[in-house]
Amino acid sequence: MCKKMIGLISLVLVLVLTGNTPAAETFIWDNGGEGELWNMPENWDPDGIPGSEDTARINIPDGNCVIDSSVAAECSTVQVDSNSCLNITGGTLTSQGHITVGNSSSSNDSVLIMNDGTVDSVGGRLWVGTNGTGTLIINGGEMNIFDKIEIGKNASGVGEIYMYGGTVTFEGESTGCDLEIAKYGTGAVYMYGGVINVEDFIKLGQESGTASLYLYGGTINASNLRGASDTHGTPYIDITEGTLILNTDRRSVVNEYINNGLLVGYGGLGIVNVTYTAEPNQTTVTASNLPPELAWNPGPRNKSTAKRPSGGFSLTWEPGIYADSHDVYFGTDPNAVNDANNVPGLWPEFKGNQDPCSFDLGPLELGQTYYWRIDEVNESDPNSPWKGIVWEFTVADYIVVDDFESYDLLEGNMVYLTWADGYLDQLNNGSTIGNIMGESLETDNVHGGEQAAPLLYNNSVAPYSEVTVNLGDLGVGTDLTIDNLQTLSLWFYGGPSNSAEQLYVKLNGARVNYSDNLLNLKLLNWQEWRIDLAEFGIDLTNVTELGIGLDRVGAIGGTGTLLIDDIRLYKAEN
Repeated sequence: MCKKMIGLISLVLVLVLTGNTPAAETFIWDNGGEGELWNMPENWDPDGIPGSEDTARINIPDGNCVIDSSVAAECSTVQVDSNSCLNITGGTLTSQGHITVGNSSSSNDSVLIMNDGTVDSVGGRLWVGTNGTGTLIINGGEMNIFDKIEIGKNASGVGEIYMYGGTVTFEGESTGCDLEIAKYGTGAVYMYGGVINVEDFIKLGQESGTASLYLYGGTINASNLRGASDTHGTPYIDITEGTLILNTDRRSVVNEYINNGLLVGYGGLGIVNVTYTAEPNQTTVTASNLPPELAWNPGPRNKSTAKRPSGGFSLTWEPGIYADSHDVYFGTDPNAVNDANNVPGLWPEFKGNQDPCSFDLGPLELGQTYYWRIDEVNESDPNSPWKGIVWEFTVADYIVVDDFESYDLLEGNMVYLTWADGYLDQLNNGSTIGNIMGESLETDNVHGGEQAAPLLYNNSVAPYSEVTVNLGDLGVGTDLTIDNLQTLSLWFYGGPSNSAEQLYVKLNGARVNYSDNLLNLKLLNWQEWRIDLAEFGIDLTNVTELGIGLDRVGAIGGTGTLLIDDIRLYKAEN
């Protein structure tokens, strides 16, 4: 063999052994070609089609990338962001790593729609609403995820899945192939059909997230459901026509969810059925509606924790189809409420027979759990009475002072008509409650409910900024010694541009200063301030006025805005 030929062969071997392949690139969807197909090179920047080593990003506003039956798409990872859409109507998508929908915190509603075809994440996860807003819609096809799915993972993440058909499977080589809904953010799964197979756990609201799973249809198969006591967020499961199947005997963890009001049937109107069978070795969870002859739609909702209204509680329900009147049973012992009959004087739980579908109870004890039952009565029917099921609710262990939910601009009920501020006297009191322009109350960033109150302060001219309210105008009693009340709590949210002024609270003019670091007023997160009522050093039997304010710190005061929400009075711990 000649030396030239040997040299040529050696060069080829070197190129092969050193991996003379194109470097991995990031392809960004620019929709520059004709049509919207993935496999059109002109639709990407740079012009070309992503390969198995490349990142594919679909992130132009209103961008729409289509994978149909003619496309066999490949990539290292795929990211759908910025109000764009990946629409899979057939064909295949194979990602070596993660598939992300709504990752960027600046992302608007990014969508992945799967109508048919196959999606494989060979070595990664499926993320929906990681830091931004993401939506996954599955109408058909097959999706296989190597690791896990995380929906609404981070605090700013909002993720939603709507499943109408098809199959989704989470299965990998190690533990942790979970369905995780809202670890820190907000996540929801709405399932109307299809099958989800989870190799390991269903985890809802692991840390501080708000997680919802609605099984309106279809089936979820999983190894287990993470225990309710292991969640620190807000988990909620509602089963109607769907089915949840867990491996082995999981009745204890399912009943833990049911007993805590975290798993309900038909929105709390039905019954959750939990069945274990040895063959196959599994626990099946379904739900059923109540028979039509029974009372239904209890208020307060079954298994719920209810805030005590200022006028006291009232039980409400919808009547069964044959009812002319209703026997009411109520008490603190579930067995007694279940066993009681309507013989006068025999059972104190029997509260009488009546026509209205409501029953007034008065204030009730904070933190106490109550049980009740409604038997439907029709004297002309031999099957009467129809014994109802036992419902329960727990009275919250606090009294709401103001959660700012009752104020409505359209009804002329503005917050500044109840809370007095310094808007008309800014030289002496630099406070303003409610935004001056636009919506009076904050609706996007709240601690609880749907509204929070902006407290604007300006101590650069005025020596202090303070807002006050008459407790009688809020429907709160003036005697704070009843109900064994001990703590005043309020939540506030700051901002980096805030001046760190001295925050304080007053009751009847007696003042308690915020003793934590005043730089907390600059933090972009909700913080609770709890005050022992004894710190005010006043007669608590007649408290009429509450004030919240900020004093000037130093010779030159500053400005800022605090969001205030969920002002409450808590009972003492037993």
